[in-house]
Amino acid sequence: MSRTTYKVKEFAQLTHVTVRTLHHYDRIGLLRPRRRARNGYRVYAERDFLRMQQVVTLKFMGFRLEEIRRILARPRYAVSRALAVQVEAVEREIARLTRASRALRETAADFATGGRIDWTKLIRIMEELKMNEQNKQEWTKKFFSEADMKEFEEIGKGYSPEAMKAYQDKWTALIEEVQANLKADPAGPVAQDLARRWTEHLDAAYGGHPELKQKIGQAYQHAWKTGNDFGGHMPFGPEIMEFISKAKKAADRPACESPAKSGR
Repeated sequence: MSRTTYKVKEFAQLTHVTVRTLHHYDRIGLLRPRRRARNGYRVYAERDFLRMQQVVTLKFMGFRLEEIRRILARPRYAVSRALAVQVEAVEREIARLTRASRALRETAADFATGGRIDWTKLIRIMEELKMNEQNKQEWTKKFFSEADMKEFEEIGKGYSPEAMKAYQDKWTALIEEVQANLKADPAGPVAQDLARRWTEHLDAAYGGHPELKQKIGQAYQHAWKTGNDFGGHMPFGPEIMEFISKAKKAADRPACESPAKSGR
């Protein structure tokens, strides 16, 4: 007999996400549980699986969480049409990876039998696997010069692979933390702590490169303004930067007001 309700841990296991992720989706209004038990625990229903599937698929297609929330909240949002569009997108990705897989399998077979490797297959593999990199390259070419790219490269040399991964993981965690606290008072301790850590982490890599840091900000602003994030390359949306900016302004406000106070 089919289950009708699921506790948060059960729902997390079935949908292959963490309980923390479900809590976050609830906080931002992306996926709210159908009800809460008397003890306050989240309780999910079977129809929540469809909502979760929509979220997962739209994320796969490159949409940010805030964009997904707005899409699903549209009055005219039609699940049937959305599913059809998502089917097309997933099938295109499957077809691309299938072509790459087939070419890899054929190349591996040629190599195993000592035969002559068909270099056209290798080219086809590279073409398929590099398709996802094209959006990133378009983004970098649009906003950064060759000198900028060399500067990025020099910065990267200062990090071991392990240190770079740790740096990127810290960004991911910090972005998620800001996203979860967007409603916090910009002048409050939570927002101030997040803004401080944001600045410190950004300066850890780009503090000695002010012009490059400025260009990065301009590139993000342009992407948000035009609505072109180059295939989901942007790791966070404008609401994140707006929150950090408000927190920084709130931190600077006392210093700006102090001269007026001293003149009294």
